[in-house]
Amino acid sequence: MQRLWVIRKQRYRETSALLTILLDNNRLVRCLARGAGKVGEFQPLFGQLLTTRKLSNLSKIEPVGPRLPLSGVDLVSALYVNEITHWIIPEGAEVENLFDTYTQSVKQVSLGAIEALRQYERWLLEAAGYYPVLDRDHHGEILRQGAWYRLHGHQELVEVNREEPDALCSEDWLSLASSNYGNTLTLRHAKWLHRSLIDVAVDGRRLVSREMLTKSGKTQ
Repeated sequence: MQRLWVIRKQRYRETSALLTILLDNNRLVRCLARGAGKVGEFQPLFGQLLTTRKLSNLSKIEPVGPRLPLSGVDLVSALYVNEITHWIIPEGAEVENLFDTYTQSVKQVSLGAIEALRQYERWLLEAAGYYPVLDRDHHGEILRQGAWYRLHGHQELVEVNREEPDALCSEDWLSLASSNYGNTLTLRHAKWLHRSLIDVAVDGRRLVSREMLTKSGKTQ
């Protein structure tokens, strides 16, 4: 028996489901769960996974605790966490601390913590190799105080005039580098930066939950 979270669910016939699950061994697995019509996201579970050549099967599914109390924009935010996890982490890849980091993040989201989204986005991007160095320029030099930089090719900082599109001063980039999300301006910059990096990581794929957040007019 393993601890798990359901990351993605698609109904299969009347009482079964095709699931993407996150296991406590830090892997994402796609599987078939028979008789699991009522199994859903954000419910901590135990289950037994049997892997075959064709498809993994999940059985003996039991709840570990209550479903997280999510509703409204917090629910959509948690669905966004699931969606980016599903598309950024390859199936079967073992990512150190993925299970614990995901668990902590969705719990924080259920408490309405906007910073938790930014922290998880960054952690996921770093784990997948998509997060750039933000405290040095493309020459490896420390950012100059009072200078302005923009992210070139989503990979490295280059010095530019402050009028350039997407240019931020060195102090703003350093605040992003240190994950200073308690700062309102840094939190806003992180939202813009992470979303652009995630677009690259998912190869421009449509993210339905993000569209829902945008249409709601919320700031997540």
